[in-house]
Parts: sequence; C-alpha cells; structure tokens
Amino acid sequence: MDKRNLGKWSSISLAFIGFVLVLAGVVMVLSMLAVTVDRETRLREQEQVAHGVAGWIEETQARIVGQTNWDDALLNLGVKFDAVWAQTNVGQFLHDMGGLEQAYVLDAADQPIYGMAAGADVAPRIFAGMASEAAPLIAAVRQGEARRAPIIARPPFAVMLSKPIQASAISRVGGTPSVISATLVQPDFGTVLLPGRAPIVITVESLNADFMTEFGRRFLLSGLSSTPVATAAAPGEASYLLRGNGAAIGRLSWRQQTPGRQLLDQALPPVLALLALLMAATGFLYMRARRGAQALVASESRSSFMAFHDHLTGLPNRALFQDRLSVALRSLQRGGEPIGVFLIDLDRFKQVNDCYGHGAGDALIIEVASRLQGLLRANDTICRLGGDEFAILCMSVSPKGLATLAERIITTLRDPIELDFGRMFVGASAGVTVIVDGRADGGEALRQADLAMYSAKDAGGSCYRFFEPEMDLALKTRQGLEADLREALANDGLTMVYQPQVDARGHTSGVEALVRWDHHLRGAVAPTCFVAIAEEGGLIEALGAFTFRRAFADSLRWPNLRVAVNVSAIQLRSTGFLPLIRQILKETGADSRRIELEITEGVLLNDDFATHQTLRTLREMGFTIALDDFGTGYSSLSYLRKYPVDKVKIDRSFITSLGNDREAEAVVGAIVKLARALSLDVIAEGVETEVQLAGLRRAGCRDVQGYIYSRPMAADDVDGFVSGMVASAA
Repeated sequence: MDKRNLGKWSSISLAFIGFVLVLAGVVMVLSMLAVTVDRETRLREQEQVAHGVAGWIEETQARIVGQTNWDDALLNLGVKFDAVWAQTNVGQFLHDMGGLEQAYVLDAADQPIYGMAAGADVAPRIFAGMASEAAPLIAAVRQGEARRAPIIARPPFAVMLSKPIQASAISRVGGTPSVISATLVQPDFGTVLLPGRAPIVITVESLNADFMTEFGRRFLLSGLSSTPVATAAAPGEASYLLRGNGAAIGRLSWRQQTPGRQLLDQALPPVLALLALLMAATGFLYMRARRGAQALVASESRSSFMAFHDHLTGLPNRALFQDRLSVALRSLQRGGEPIGVFLIDLDRFKQVNDCYGHGAGDALIIEVASRLQGLLRANDTICRLGGDEFAILCMSVSPKGLATLAERIITTLRDPIELDFGRMFVGASAGVTVIVDGRADGGEALRQADLAMYSAKDAGGSCYRFFEPEMDLALKTRQGLEADLREALANDGLTMVYQPQVDARGHTSGVEALVRWDHHLRGAVAPTCFVAIAEEGGLIEALGAFTFRRAFADSLRWPNLRVAVNVSAIQLRSTGFLPLIRQILKETGADSRRIELEITEGVLLNDDFATHQTLRTLREMGFTIALDDFGTGYSSLSYLRKYPVDKVKIDRSFITSLGNDREAEAVVGAIVKLARALSLDVIAEGVETEVQLAGLRRAGCRDVQGYIYSRPMAADDVDGFVSGMVASAA
C-alpha cells in the first residue's frame, strides 16, 4: 500500500474514529440528558402530587366551612341540638353536595351526638372506631378556639365575625387512606353566640376509586393507585409517600412519564445512520418541526376551547351546555336519575354597566361566575349563556337539593361584591325546572327555566321560582291578550273616558283622558295590564296614536277645559313621536294650548339629551307638561329645574293617608310649597273623601281630581257634569 493510499485510509480512519467519538459523545450526552429529563419529570410529578394532595385537603375543608361558620349551625348544633337540622345541613348536605363519606358532630365535651356514613344517619358511637385518629385534630381545633379573640354580637349581615378553625390529616380509616377534618362550629354574623365551647364537626373522605380517577385526570397521571407502604415500586413506576400524624400510611403510585427516554429513542437511529453534518441538519429540522407541531397543537387546542367556552369567564358556552344537556337527557332515557336546570339572571347588572362602564360589568361577571362555580359539585355544569345570564345543569338531584342550592345561589349573589370600582349590590333571579322524563327536549327545559326565572323577576327579584304548568298558562293568556289588543286597536275596540279636574271654586278646570278596553270575553281589562302588554308587544305607539287622536278630537267639544293625556316613556323616546303629534293636531284641528301631556318621573331618570329636546319642542308647540305620580319614584329638585315642566301631580298614595297621618299632610304641604317656589301648578289625584279634600285645602292644593267629584265618564256626559258643577258653585 503506497503512502498516498495509506494517508487516504488514515484520513478515513481518523475521520471514522472522529465520527465514532463524536457519535459516542452525542449518544452519551443524549443518554445523560434522557436520564436527567426523566429524573426531573419524576420529581416534578411527585411535587405535583404533593401539591395536589394538599389542595385536595384544602378543597375538602372549604366544602365544610359553609355549613360550620354559620349562625344557624351554632344555634342548632351548640345552643340547642336539633337532630333534624343536623341530618339535613350536616349529614345529608355534606354527603350530597360536598361528596363526603362520613360526618360526625361532637358536643362541647367532644362526645359524638350525631353521625352520618354513606349518606345515611348512623349511631354516633360509631365514631369511637376513629376517635384515636381524630384526637390530635380535635385538640388542635380546641387550641385554636382557646386562642380566638372574643366574639361580640353585631347587627345581622354587618361583617363576618370569624375565620375558620380547622385541622386535617391523612390517616387510615377502615383500612383505606382518608382525610379526616375537624372544624369548629362558629357564628358568621354574630346573631347567635355561645359562651362555652362550641361543637366540632368531624368529616371523612377516603382515597377511593373515584378519587383516583379524578386525581389522575386532573394531574395527567396514568395508572394512579393506592398501595401499602411496604409494597415496592414496580419498574417504570413513580410513587409519593402519604404521611399522617408523623407516620407513613400508604403510597400513591403511577406510571412515570419518560420524555427523556422517548426523545433518545427517536433521535438515536438517525444519529447512527447519518454523517455528522447530516446529523446536525437533521437535528435542526427535527427541532423546527417539533416546535411547529407544538404550535399547531396549541393553536388547535385553543381554537377548540374557544369554540365551546366563554372568552370572558372561561365557562362553557351555550353550545357546550346544550351538548351536555342532551347527553344528560339521553342518560335519563336509559333510566338515570332526574336532572335540574337553572337559569340565573342578575337583577341590577345594567345599572352597573351604565354607571361604571363595561369594564366594571366584565369584572362583575367574572366574580359572579367564580362564586357560582364555588357552589357546585364536580359533576354539575355551569355556563354563561351571554350578557348577565347563566345556566346550571345539575345531575342526579332531588327537588329538595335543588331548592337548597337555589337558596345558596340567591344568598351568595345577594352579598356585596367588592371590585376596584367599589362595592356592588346586584342580586339575582333564578328559575329552576326538574326534568324527570328523558324524552324532554333541551330547548323545552331551558324555556321552562326561563319562564320560572321571569316569574322570580315579577316577584321583585332576588329570589327563585320552580317551574309550574300554570306559568305556561299565564304566558299563553298574556299572548292571547296581546293578540286581542292588536285586533281591538285595528277594529276600534277601545273607548275613551274622561275624569274631571276641579279647582278651588268648584269649577271644572279640565279633564284627564283615560283609555278603556272592554274585552268581549274577559270584560273590563285594567289599563295597567293592557298598557304593559302594549309596551312589551310593540303596540304602544298604536295605542298612543289612538289615545291622542280621540282626546284631541274630543277637546274641541270643550273650549274652556284643558284635556290631559298620558304619554309613556317609550312613546316619548320614539323618533316618530313628534311627527305623529303634529299630524294628529293637523287632522283634528285641536288647540295644543289646551292639551296637557302627562309624563312619569321615570322619563326624566336617564337625563338624556333627546328627551330634554323633545319636551322643549312640545312646549314650543304650545303643550303644557305635567309630571304625573310625583313623589313615588325619583323625585328630584334638579329634574324640576332642568326640564320644561309646568305642573306636578301629587300621587294618590300620599292622598290616601290624609286625615289619618300628620306626616302625609306635611309631605303634601312640602310638595305644594316646592311647586309654588318653582312657579309650577299642582294638582292632587285620587281624592275620595271630604277629609282628604280638607287636608289638601290646608296644604294649599287647590286643584283636585278623584271620585269625590266624579268617576271617569264618557265624552257625552262631560258637558252635563260641567253645567252641574257651575250651578252647584253658584
């Protein structure tokens, strides 16, 4: 072999040796990296499990606090022991809503007086089987009770008085690792106090199969199981030692993830097959492709999440809720237990948005979502349907359990909400329906809950209602009335009557135009009823046009009288209102100077430019403006000074008490003086007795309207009434 070939082979040999050394170095580095990554992964999983166990204990304690830091709990468990109350609010509630397996109540002497196991009441003496495990926890709670500052009674709902005093530990109960918690019963607002030692509630939750499934799903652990301390970990397994009262009581074992080994297995074959330069290029391309795949997976995951979740709260949205509702209904068809559907709407959310802006509204929605989530079980579903409306799906429930949850929801949302913008009081109305027939439609379930929710709102809000078939009947009745009202407006089925207004001399100074509807089947329908139906059904403009046209035309019959006509807030804010008034004036030839338009205080509440301008235009056209029902809503001196108002009309609620209540006469006198100071006319409505009339005269109110002079009458009867009043005054 010549030197040239020898040099060639030497170079090849050196290159080969160099390649082998580089390859060996790469393999060694990759192997070390794989071992390091796997070790770090195992440590991270163990740390994650440790935090998870601690979090589980904290979650268990949190589910107990709501039933122990409570004035009612102290009253019924400490001041006087009520076994029925303990069964409902400790045993049954903690089992059904909190998922706890055992619960016991200990008296001031730490003796058991109530027991629950697996959702059923048991003899308190059963507690003796776990007394030794619970003893250190009871001692710790009693020490916390002794160190606690004295509790002084305060007005109800003033401020929370106490912080939870609890102690928990992991121990073996019945051969199974379990969390035992001891919680002191304390007052929350101080309406109930106990001078001596308070009762203690002991609860037990075991690391059973359900716990293993949920814990493994939450922390992405495969093959999670509970094993004895002496059992050695199998190859490929990681474990975490459970300790309680200073002793090891068991292990949590799972299949360890080995990303380092997986990476080595993937990278080594191409490293062995390619040259150094190709190996570097391959590594570069591999890492680039891996990052792209991760970005794609992350993007798809986020897109999937956003498609089924609300972007503001992270809760499921309507689509995901309807899907889970459909699954629940199919389960019910196969013999599953009843389900409950809630619909919750905040009562004063619009005021928060209007006063503080949409940022405050978003912060409020996030806090409400968090509060609602804290009240639900793991298998319940809550979603945000949109705006300030939430829906809840409860699986395997009873009406009693739903009522308890509804009460807690209303109470929780009635409490003040602290935001950066200040303290908010919103409250909520809830509708609940119980579905027992799997053939029911998801849309029908939501409709029933919606009807129940609006029934709660009609009741004043901040309450809940269960769906009842009568609600469907009421809705259909209202829809029928709306259709009949539409027909009555089209076929001249409404009439106008007029109630006289009398001055101090006994002369008729004007009349108020009032619309009446005599239904062909139901008889006379109250104006408050059909006017509300007209506003909700989009008929208020047609009803207003009828009222104006008839009242303006009838005003020509009484050249010496002023005719008052009511105007709704919806009419006043309509862009077509002023053109309609001009058209009817032109058609009828009425004199606008003898027409008085009555508006309510609610019209002035928003203080918007459009309303202000409309009222100014009406004044320029010759109309006078009267403020109806004055004193019952948002009466404000600034409204009277800012808006073009000519007259105030004292509400009948003040008139009713005249002669029986000195304060009522003082209030009426104050309203009259305020009106006179602002150069406004004043009239009182709803006057029915001589005593009321005398009280008004003493207060300085000269013009009155009410049954004392006349009920509303047809236009043909007004002339005779006016003549009779003139003759009587003479």
